[in-house]
Amino acid sequence: MTRAGRLSPRAEGAALALAALAARAAFLAAAASATGVAWRDLALRYDGHVYLEIAKTFPRLYVSEQGPYLTTWFPLYPALIRLAGFLTGDLRTAALAVSLAAATAAVLLFRRLAGRFSRRPLLAAGLFVFFPPMWLLTGSLSFVEPVFLCAVLAAVIAAVEDRPGLAAAAGAAAVLSQKSGFLVPGIAVLVAWDRGRFDRRWLAALVVPALAQAALQGYLWRLYGDPLINVKVTRATFGGAFFGVPFSAFLRGIVTPSAFGGAWRRAAIALSGFGYLALTGAAWRRGAAEERPLLIWLGVVLAFYFSLGGFWAFHALPRYLLMAAPAALLLAEPLLPRKERLLLALAPLVLLPYFVGLVEAAQAESLLQRVWGAGYFEAASARLR
Repeated sequence: MTRAGRLSPRAEGAALALAALAARAAFLAAAASATGVAWRDLALRYDGHVYLEIAKTFPRLYVSEQGPYLTTWFPLYPALIRLAGFLTGDLRTAALAVSLAAATAAVLLFRRLAGRFSRRPLLAAGLFVFFPPMWLLTGSLSFVEPVFLCAVLAAVIAAVEDRPGLAAAAGAAAVLSQKSGFLVPGIAVLVAWDRGRFDRRWLAALVVPALAQAALQGYLWRLYGDPLINVKVTRATFGGAFFGVPFSAFLRGIVTPSAFGGAWRRAAIALSGFGYLALTGAAWRRGAAEERPLLIWLGVVLAFYFSLGGFWAFHALPRYLLMAAPAALLLAEPLLPRKERLLLALAPLVLLPYFVGLVEAAQAESLLQRVWGAGYFEAASARLR
């Protein structure tokens, strides 16, 4: 404790880390109960089974019976799974452990960033343990988002603190973890430029990630004879086109019935999308100079993802927009009540992400069983250990 009776920075960080781990461990247990799936086998749901397949290809990355199909998923998260697997002895456990550890690290990085933009950084960080609901889900199961968000947060922190070396490393991690990672170096450089700190040192923040991306594409070229094989596989997954008229896929998805989650899920996605847009508009109207880095971050992400075309541009939107969730949450913090009593009265709302996430997990389990067929996950559980 400090003399003022508040937690010391070290104690505060430990409390946040414990809260993040406890929240996600509780969600993992609840998801296992809600879906009837053993907790280790939850690592195989969503894209998890693909990441575990890639993890098993190391040290000959992407050399698998599934061929180029795997190349649309990037290698950093699978590499971490493989490393953690040496400690856990089970890739399923390793995938979940990496996700939980990275999600915890992301909360701590967010707390550092919040200290630059919020008058109540601990409150903001506490909210980021749970919100948005998709963050609780992806931070508890086998998703790449926790690793990716660590890279995004580190890059923005580097831009705010004028640390181009950290920005270069974070940008390289971003492009090796997620398809949209190439946006991260651009965001970092724009923030540095906005703060009047861009100079020759910052060229490394663009060059190093570009070299990391080139190295990956060169490896795929050598392996498959096509330097853009992962781009072509991703395009096929998206139905042949990446981009469309801005907002067209989003608006079409709202009004178009789909077997993928039904009306409840479409309404939740619409609420998520409009929520991000409303926060951007509110911050723009405030016109606070100190919020410009957050608006740059949020604006770049929204401009990119609301311009995507195809089925997944709508149905995966809450997951895609997690890239901007920290910025959105910091821009939302001034809108929260100032009185502690009101905040305490609203505290039970932290259970809302559990409800949303468990409904999502249960619906996804039903869909995954239909898509992949009877027995697929049972066989994968035996193979991907």
